[in-house]
Amino acid sequence: MRELAGVRVLVQEQAGPGAARNRAAQESERPLLVLLGDDTIPAHDLLACHLARHEREAAPRTAVLGHLRWHPEVADGRLTRWLDWSGAQFDYRQLELERAQGLQEAGFGRFYASNVSLERELFLEVGGFDPDFRAADYEDIDLGWRLEQRGMRLVYEPAAVAYHLHDHDWASIERRYQSRARAERLMVSKHDWFAPWFRARIEAHSAAPPVSPLWPHLVDLVPARAGRLRARAEAQADRRYHQRLAPLFLAAWEGERDLEELREYLGDGYDYSRLVHHRAMVDAEMTAADDEVDFYRSSELYLYDLTAFAMSGTKDPYRQALSARLAPGASVLDYGCGIGSDGLRLLEAGYRVAFADYENPSTRYLRWRLERRGLSAEIHDLEGEVPGGFDAAYAFDVIEHVDDPFAFLSELERRARIVAVNLLEPVPEDIPVHRPLPIKAIVRHAAGRGLLHYRRYHGRSHLLVYRSAPVAGARPRARTFAELARGAAGV
Repeated sequence: MRELAGVRVLVQEQAGPGAARNRAAQESERPLLVLLGDDTIPAHDLLACHLARHEREAAPRTAVLGHLRWHPEVADGRLTRWLDWSGAQFDYRQLELERAQGLQEAGFGRFYASNVSLERELFLEVGGFDPDFRAADYEDIDLGWRLEQRGMRLVYEPAAVAYHLHDHDWASIERRYQSRARAERLMVSKHDWFAPWFRARIEAHSAAPPVSPLWPHLVDLVPARAGRLRARAEAQADRRYHQRLAPLFLAAWEGERDLEELREYLGDGYDYSRLVHHRAMVDAEMTAADDEVDFYRSSELYLYDLTAFAMSGTKDPYRQALSARLAPGASVLDYGCGIGSDGLRLLEAGYRVAFADYENPSTRYLRWRLERRGLSAEIHDLEGEVPGGFDAAYAFDVIEHVDDPFAFLSELERRARIVAVNLLEPVPEDIPVHRPLPIKAIVRHAAGRGLLHYRRYHGRSHLLVYRSAPVAGARPRARTFAELARGAAGV
């Protein structure tokens, strides 16, 4: 690293951008701070422009927002252009319009830590960035709001330019929207005034009719001077992007909600790291139990496993496949429900859901979750009588734990007209996670009744959605053959 006169480099363990900036502010002795991103390159006169604007401003506690432009190396990307004209990254388009109308203040919602300067004393007075925001999402808006409460006035200085060198691909956009979902959940938990802007946008686009995948390409062919036509193209392209992002965003949102509930349920002694690193404790407790069933019926540690699994989004495509074959408001049985995350999502989507499992810490937690969310649903004990007559019954990641998979399927089939179940392929012998399943025989069993959906997900999970009783006719047989072909092809 090249040394610069008067520059001191600080190194610390990764704890998010806010924690790093807090430390730098604490160790600095300068009256003004300039916040930049690790992917921004300042123009040669950026600091001079910030200083000049501060000198021109007579009002105390003034912060200066500089302008961010895409670096020439990435400026021509389709996703980069979308982030610009849609306001999904920064709101400079609207800010320039406001400036043309004579408005000077940008508002705390545009306190972008990628190019902003403010008094160090004011920064320290409000406590700097909240370290709970570990990713680069909403940590600056949270700080901007607290600064405004202490009298900050944020003005826009377009001459103070930094270049944003971040080459986005679709995977990075997906990660960003997952991060935004988690950050918006955190903002909701911290601020009563906060309305989750991206969630509202996702929900609005998801509720609209599907948009052609051509629009993100067509919008680039419509010039800005085309007025209404350009606005129409932008609206359609933006909707297409958000409809694609909706499943991941909403799954991340619900995952954060799952984590919030677990923290609240377990109390102040909760340690998030245990959610990820408690496997050794689980293995030790399972070994001490008489058998696997005894462990599941008695251990509260299993709540961590089930929460982490729900947060992973692994079962999201399973629910989507099942929901696509049900009418709105259909009755559904979550069989072997555990903590009920799948059923809760379906319940809040408008389905009539009942749960079934053994009485254990997981179902006790599920009852608490239902009450906390203001929801009502029956929870049946598998050692008692579980009713039938449901439109669908499903069991995700359950059948690999039973002694007789066909007897288990029979229990589902006699309670609902549609059955959904996933089958896990074997894992290496040194990872004894579950019992081996006769997957081919189970697929033939489902095909004999009428397959509605057969796909492989996540490399080794076979999802079957099928009728519980055979239906005569050429059309059901043709559907079964087509689904068998898709499943066999791994599509």
